[in-house]
Amino acid sequence: MYQTLKSFGLDVYVDENVLSDQAISKQCIANSLNKYLCDDKYDAVIPPWGGDFALEVLPLLDWETIAKSKPKWIFGFSDISTLATAITSRVGWYTIHSANFMQIAGNEDCNYVKSLFDLLFNAAQGYSFEQKSSSFHEFDYPDYQSEPLSSYSLDTLSELIIINNNEQTTLKGSLIGGCIDTLQLTMGSEFLSLKNMWDSKDIIVYLENAELSPTQYKRALLSLKIKGFFSNCSCILIGRNKFEYSNYKLGNEEFILNEVFADLSIPVFGNLDIGHVSPNLTLVNGATTLVNFAKNKIIIKQELM
Repeated sequence: MYQTLKSFGLDVYVDENVLSDQAISKQCIANSLNKYLCDDKYDAVIPPWGGDFALEVLPLLDWETIAKSKPKWIFGFSDISTLATAITSRVGWYTIHSANFMQIAGNEDCNYVKSLFDLLFNAAQGYSFEQKSSSFHEFDYPDYQSEPLSSYSLDTLSELIIINNNEQTTLKGSLIGGCIDTLQLTMGSEFLSLKNMWDSKDIIVYLENAELSPTQYKRALLSLKIKGFFSNCSCILIGRNKFEYSNYKLGNEEFILNEVFADLSIPVFGNLDIGHVSPNLTLVNGATTLVNFAKNKIIIKQELM
């Protein structure tokens, strides 16, 4: 990982806790995050992989100082999105849902990874980029700890789920989302309050599931629905679900999405390149976003305003 960043000519500092084989306390993690997020000499704070309990770190961050500091890039998926969406919601920084850093340490040449690095190095006001949904995906990722230079094996055909998309129109909104496992818990708290984020009433929400069973997953979607998370949505983007359905009475992914979203009468696109099934679109929380559906592909254009 270190060498990947050095190859771009970057100055890289590796926190000592990253290399530790000991459990790190939540206060220690918060202290490190406060150090880097509040110091303007850093341009990015990059976790190598996801986690489990960013929720317990959020209240320990120095939000007042972070809000006064120079914005910094944070990218990744899974529990990284717990931190990323909180930062976008609380202080208005752009943050990124994308491949985790461990997945690109081998100079992965996937177009989505190229979009990520192009964004990191070239982003400025007015910067925009476009991506299309992938035709193939990789159902399971390799053991990056033992095989750190592994690349994607995109060998499984991708098929979109499309709900409520009766008109071929361009859908526009401010992008926000992440891992539903934790966003269902932060939604409505001081760490994810949509009313504090943008003047625009149009939101494009994206979600992905890490570990929820089909029953838990449907409950989570319903919970966000009754909390009003989808009230101002122009469309909803759902990542591929890794779980296998064993409760046939519950139905499959398309059945669940229909059950939850059909009455909202807004387009919902499922089985997208978001989350725990590679590859991952580069999605910028807070970006002004256009979504189109054409030739069985989702086309996403994002712009930094």
